[in-house]
Amino acid sequence: MKLKIAICEDEYNTQFLLEDFVQEILNGYNIEYETEVYSNGEEFCSGFQKNDFDLIFLDIALKEMNGIEVSKFIRETKGDEGIQIAYVSGNTSYALDLFEFRPINFLIKPVGLDDIKKVIDKLLLLTNQYEELFRYKKGTSSYLVPLRDILYFSSKGRKVTIHKMDGEDEFYGTMDHVYSQVEKKRFLFVHKSYIINCLYIKLLEYSQITLTGNIKIPISQARRQAIRKEFLSFKKEGL
Repeated sequence: MKLKIAICEDEYNTQFLLEDFVQEILNGYNIEYETEVYSNGEEFCSGFQKNDFDLIFLDIALKEMNGIEVSKFIRETKGDEGIQIAYVSGNTSYALDLFEFRPINFLIKPVGLDDIKKVIDKLLLLTNQYEELFRYKKGTSSYLVPLRDILYFSSKGRKVTIHKMDGEDEFYGTMDHVYSQVEKKRFLFVHKSYIINCLYIKLLEYSQITLTGNIKIPISQARRQAIRKEFLSFKKEGL
């Protein structure tokens, strides 16, 4: 699913900043998207049709047609309840007035990367794209990785390594917690220290699995029969 995001903002510096942040986040998530930038409310509304966009970053203090009027146009004139509205303003006094338009968030200028990331993450959750992403934390920062980009997970002590198509990363956690996110999504818990992505299995043998890149992963003795049964089940579903 391609995300369509609108930015309606009359300050050029904020326009560029918002677009750069959106691109940085979604490129990192490897999610297909497109953005459209508008400098005023009239320009946005003139061509707007219901279901055009998944999300709009909307400046409240637009000249001529302000953000509240744009919101009324979206929700009442066009009857679009699907588009998520993230308000952007330097003034917090608007917050209660905007409640009736059911915003996804209210961002205070100057807007930072983490502010935009929270909005994007919530949008992905609401559009069910979170189901195809693996989430982990390092310190106070959260990261999202598309499941299709993960080869396998390995663990040593309290550290889990996520082996991706483009490199590796480490975080503190348990394999049980990792598996709770990827279970039934074509991942196999083949060993207490390994969880593998079925998409990249080249060869399934009795005691080991060979992944793309000739990576050999052991299968624990206690799990061998169950792993073969799960893999065959995935194959029947069209893996």
